[in-house]
Amino acid sequence: MQNFLGNFECTIDVKGRLMVPAKFRHLVPEVSAGMYVISMGKERCLNLYPVNEWNEVVVSKLHELPPGLEKRNYIRFYSKKSRTLNLDKSGRIAIPSAMLEVLGGPKRVMVVGVLNYIEVWSIEDYEKISREAEDTFRDGNWEY
Repeated sequence: MQNFLGNFECTIDVKGRLMVPAKFRHLVPEVSAGMYVISMGKERCLNLYPVNEWNEVVVSKLHELPPGLEKRNYIRFYSKKSRTLNLDKSGRIAIPSAMLEVLGGPKRVMVVGVLNYIEVWSIEDYEKISREAEDTFRDGNWEY
């Protein structure tokens, strides 16, 4: 799969649906069959994975954890805070209202490619985290 790159300002309609940008939809492999998994991000954002990428990244990492309470709690968290979504014929996904509330119930969001997954942010939170990312880049030592 090619990487999701770039960002797009998008609208959430009255039914809580988001039109996934066409540039991102075209990168999702057929094996995902228009299915995505959406989950809570560490910051105030939502993470959107094509289902095949979710299985390869998140589920496989959960299975790699050593047996015990911590592993079970992570699995419980992701089971509770994640949902499988289907892309409709118009290229939209219906984001659960509880997840939209985490973003503050915005009507406009920033949809951001983050290599192997997509983040969905409120515009205000994205502007803040984007400035922080630029500061990290400028002040950091990592460079390709």
